[in-house]
Amino acid sequence: MSTALGRPIGMSSRALLVGQFTLAIYGGYFGGAVGILMLAVWTIGVGLDPARSNPMRVTQVAAVYIAATLLFLFASDVLDAPLLPGAMLVGALAGGVAGAHIGRRLPARLLRAVVLAIAVTMTVLYFLRG
Repeated sequence: MSTALGRPIGMSSRALLVGQFTLAIYGGYFGGAVGILMLAVWTIGVGLDPARSNPMRVTQVAAVYIAATLLFLFASDVLDAPLLPGAMLVGALAGGVAGAHIGRRLPARLLRAVVLAIAVTMTVLYFLRG
């Protein structure tokens, strides 16, 4: 267990692989907050610095999402109508580029407020829709 001083619990490499595998399955199916969960396991389990391990997290999450996307594409009939997934891909790429561009230029405090406002709004809307 982690001590009050925040020292890592010293997970074995086997436990770390099992945890990462479990997170990959979760991330491939649900996707929500898997990157944050990875950082938590790495920080608490082996003491990796969250800031320094961020590039590794991004790479791992991208690998999970790519693998899940390919599996879902070829295991379903979505490729029978490629216009819709193509439009979603173009929109996701445009949104990612625009979001990164805007996010780098906003003051940190404003960016946090925007992210929080979007999160609260989406939570309320999903709750109301049932």
